[in-house]
Amino acid sequence: MPPPKTFLIPVALVAAGLLALLWWKSGSANQPESPPQGAGPSTTSLHTVAPATNPLVSAFNQLREKPGRPAALQTLKDLQTALNAMPRDQAVTWIRSFLASGQDLPTGLSFEIAAGGTLSEWPTFRTFLLDALLAIDPEVAAALGRTILTTPTSADEWALALRNVGRVETTAEANAYLRERTEALIANPDWQTDPSIGYLNAFDVLVHTNATASTPLLSSLIQQKDRRDLAHAGFLTLDRLVQRNPADELTRLAADTALQASRPEMTAQQFARADLRDETQREIVKSWLLDPARTATELRSFAAVYPNNNRFISNNLLTTETPQAGADLLEHDRQVLEIINAWAADPAFQPVAEQLRLMTARLTGFVGTPQPPSAVPGSP
Repeated sequence: MPPPKTFLIPVALVAAGLLALLWWKSGSANQPESPPQGAGPSTTSLHTVAPATNPLVSAFNQLREKPGRPAALQTLKDLQTALNAMPRDQAVTWIRSFLASGQDLPTGLSFEIAAGGTLSEWPTFRTFLLDALLAIDPEVAAALGRTILTTPTSADEWALALRNVGRVETTAEANAYLRERTEALIANPDWQTDPSIGYLNAFDVLVHTNATASTPLLSSLIQQKDRRDLAHAGFLTLDRLVQRNPADELTRLAADTALQASRPEMTAQQFARADLRDETQREIVKSWLLDPARTATELRSFAAVYPNNNRFISNNLLTTETPQAGADLLEHDRQVLEIINAWAADPAFQPVAEQLRLMTARLTGFVGTPQPPSAVPGSP
């Protein structure tokens, strides 16, 4: 049996590539201009919030001295250990009180996501507290997240607030709320001009909520050829939505003539993700493939990667990627090869006979002989 042809990109490589491509900046802070609505006046003194024995005060004062990355990271990990060891109510009270003070400072660290969607580095003290609160009391973290999402504090804070709500609330109403707030984050002109790592990772909330209705927003970002950071974030999100909701998303893409004209190769390669064994997806692809409006560029891009089962693997705030098993991919290829052969014998498909031959050759190679890995195609 040949090895699976789903070419998984190691997390470290994906992270490195995205850091270079999207201009992600370590230590991005986007400091809040004011405390969250209802969080208390920004003039509140830190030492009036909690007594000096509060470990948050000690850690905050240590970070105020700008000790450098290793020491800052150790300070926050020690604080994390202390918070997890104390009674939950005490930890929650101290965290809520500190957040209500509106005070913050940069840590010199990055916005680094670990497995499971928690952070292993925190760009500001407040992002650390929001991350810690989810582990200590998820319900409180979600409720506070909704409060934060009423006021534009910072993109990194909003990303964590969205994650905290998404971890706890799973209703249709919650998904609609998360989608609306995520779109508000993405459209914020200040955050969009200089996107932080948290800003770019917040796009994952749209995947978590299966937000195919956000396709027009993602399409508009992908078409911004002078903003590779936004275009790539939009592409990654759209690509993952196609994988999760292929019939819905491909129907929307088929109607998006502006995106097809702007990014013909990328759009065509999304149609190459369709599973032709599914009747609905098969009819969508058939209609798209035989449309006289199809260009040679689109047809070539489609046939050159079909079937497109490549995936990006990375740590995300809310979602996880599960690679397909090699045996499942092999069975898929055998079955769709039969469908492609039937199309090749159908006179209606004569205009795309050359593309069908290329697809047949690719599938035959996958079924019968191992294929070397290749880069994930289609990225702006």
